Amino acid sequence: MKVKKYTGSSLDKIRQVILKELGENAVIINIKKGSGKGGLLGVGKSSVHEVIAAVEDSVNADNVSIEKLGGGSAVFGELLDAQKEQYIGLRNSIKRLGDKLADVDDRVENISLRTSAKCDGSGPPELENIHDTWTQLLTDALKDAAKNDPPSPEDWHEALASILPTAGGIMFRRTPSSAPDAYVLAGPTGVGKTTTLAKLAAKCVLGEKLNVGLITTDTFRVAAVDQLREYSSLLGVEIAVAFSPEELQQQLKFFHDKDVVFIDTPGRSQFDETGINAIRENLKNIAGLCVLLVVPASVRREDAETIVEHYGALKPSALIISKTDEASRCDGITRLLDVSGLPVLYLADGQRVPEDLHVASPGILASMIMPFVKSNEPIKIGDFSNA
Repeated sequence: MKVKKYTGSSLDKIRQVILKELGENAVIINIKKGSGKGGLLGVGKSSVHEVIAAVEDSVNADNVSIEKLGGGSAVFGELLDAQKEQYIGLRNSIKRLGDKLADVDDRVENISLRTSAKCDGSGPPELENIHDTWTQLLTDALKDAAKNDPPSPEDWHEALASILPTAGGIMFRRTPSSAPDAYVLAGPTGVGKTTTLAKLAAKCVLGEKLNVGLITTDTFRVAAVDQLREYSSLLGVEIAVAFSPEELQQQLKFFHDKDVVFIDTPGRSQFDETGINAIRENLKNIAGLCVLLVVPASVRREDAETIVEHYGALKPSALIISKTDEASRCDGITRLLDVSGLPVLYLADGQRVPEDLHVASPGILASMIMPFVKSNEPIKIGDFSNA
């Protein structure tokens, strides 16, 4: 790993230098803020930022002299100190997960309910995508929806759709005489939060003609800022970077004249309680934020509870289901909806901005969970033929 320390008065300038020297895969390890030298008697002191950045660098150990490595020990010491607290939290989370996995898997519960729901073997095999707690709930809904005896695939689909919670998207609005509506996108690593944020911003700008501002707090990945900056340039909206809770509050005040503000957050594993708590600390003193939890369509039912449990610290208001086009099987969605109690606002099915974002409907969700009944709505759903 290649580690370097940078100093300067502008974090944005330092970030550009890091990106140029270490590349877009560089990560920021630590940031310190101090005072630089001033003029006579110390007057005119300026703020100086010290940033430690790193990038993976393959090295052949056979060609390296041990005697020449001493100078880097201090830098590696800072790197280890910076990561120590995060690793402790991650280790504790894994231990708690191990304790839970030691219990009997809830998928073996209510076997009798699953058997009765299959109606003498006529039930669809996709009933396996319904977690056990909802088996009886679906059976009761089927009694009202069934038009055939035994129930047809369409009956199963209709019954499932009747119990799936959706909220039909967000009613974005102008806010000329009040603070802007602020939406925070949060979720595990790699679920597509930044692209989803750009899609929402594009809908506001292109569809509703609203004044939009973008803020990113994802300063860990150097390339993340550039990705969002590219979207802001294409949409013609302002973007700000917040390195701390105080800067986030300042940026929101700066955007007081906007109608809508979208805030991007760093992706954190559902097992990374330390990282999730850091996001919570960034947001906790800001009133009126609406947190949207982004979860992939392929979420496993055993992961859904952990995601909701740990990201519950952010108090999310609704769900966005992403990557519907990449899911080979959606057997964790009903579990996600059950343990979260949250409605689904949108479904994301690709990288196009803003086309690949759709208002959620019970019918589409039901087709993702029970794909034997195809959806007529214009959304891409993964290939379940090999599931």
